[in-house]
Amino acid sequence: AALKKRRRTLRDAEQAYIQSDIDTPGRPSTYVRLPITWWPKSWFNADGSKKYDDPVCLMRKSLYGHPESGPLWDKKMNKVMKKLGYMPLESSPGVFYHPVHDCEVTVYVDDFIMYAPAHLEAKLWAELEKEITFKDPAVPLDRYLGVYHEFEVLKDGTEVMATHMTDFLVDAAKIYMKERGITTLPFVHTPYLEEKFDDSPNPTPGKMASSCASHLMKVLYAARLCRGDLLVATTLLARRVSKWYADEDRRLERLMSYIFHHAGLRQYYTLHPDDCKTAVLVYSPDAELGGDLSSAKSTYGMWLALESADGKRSWPLGWFCKKAGHTSCSTADSEVYACIGANDVCLKREVIPTLEQIEISLNRSMKLVCREDNTQAVAAVKRGYSQALRYLKGHTRCSLSFCHEVFFHDPDEGVAKYDAHMEYCASADQQGDWMTKALEKGAFIAARTRAGIR
Repeated sequence: AALKKRRRTLRDAEQAYIQSDIDTPGRPSTYVRLPITWWPKSWFNADGSKKYDDPVCLMRKSLYGHPESGPLWDKKMNKVMKKLGYMPLESSPGVFYHPVHDCEVTVYVDDFIMYAPAHLEAKLWAELEKEITFKDPAVPLDRYLGVYHEFEVLKDGTEVMATHMTDFLVDAAKIYMKERGITTLPFVHTPYLEEKFDDSPNPTPGKMASSCASHLMKVLYAARLCRGDLLVATTLLARRVSKWYADEDRRLERLMSYIFHHAGLRQYYTLHPDDCKTAVLVYSPDAELGGDLSSAKSTYGMWLALESADGKRSWPLGWFCKKAGHTSCSTADSEVYACIGANDVCLKREVIPTLEQIEISLNRSMKLVCREDNTQAVAAVKRGYSQALRYLKGHTRCSLSFCHEVFFHDPDEGVAKYDAHMEYCASADQQGDWMTKALEKGAFIAARTRAGIR
């Protein structure tokens, strides 16, 4: 939308599941019991006694709670979108592109977001209204999945979006403080404290052991949607919910202190319409050897963003932090694992589907740049094989050859499917670095600023 100067409008489908039929030809019939307070008068005798012992009704609509209601609504929604000329993107379920009107609709259960030219918006929504019932008229996108969106166009035409969950995070900190019986928390610059493990045979459970998961899952939701600066600290603590001791109490307090004083930070996104023809997709995977101190397994993460060709503007698209499924024996091992990902989750299931979606939307080939800060990993991917890492394919189900085909295509094997290359990048400039480990104050603030969180 930013690259094409498209409007962003949102609508909610009214009782979405009930808009799809469950009693259709070829399907088994479903019957439901009604609460006695819902029984019609015809089901009672004149004296008020029940005519029937256990009456049931044929269910015609997909009620919420039925295991097939979701798939049936999805089937109807896909049928409607195809009927109206939208093309589903196989790599990104729920995203539909209209090749004639050059617009997109993103559907998440009952939430519809349309990115369309202003002069076509009313017409396109009217077409959808004939097939789907909506609660209210279309409104500009401002809040979605609990995230607030703010938009601005600068004097030079640069499109700026800022997202935040300030109230949500303030509430998370207050809930924590209420349980602790305190009214404030000390100011801190980062969410990190050094980990200290209690090696005694029977360590004392932490005071927050019974409620830690609730606090962390609330924060994790915000971290995944718009606050990447909270993700690593929250993820590292979430791995300890079943082994929660005094040190975890100490680190949770630090995280909540950071949230309490930095709840208002926003994630900024910037692009200019002139970047439409030149923007590149930048993938920055990284790993920290032995980053999970309790298991000695590596932590790996990535930062994915659409960037202007000169690197001055960036639109973050995704980020995550995970624990490796195996114990790495070298930095090269953990870095290659991060690049391809456990079960290929990074490159195959995140990056390439995003690349294909953007290429369809922009109707052009999109350059994919992988920035790697480990020269051994770059060399291994370039060769497509490494004697030292020969166990990777069987041990972690990732394939060096696949990564090689994407970034170092052999011309003898035909036309390259992707316009992609891998380049070395210093760790200090690598966006994925802060998604793998705790950083000290200076490095953390620099990484946060570089990511667009301020």
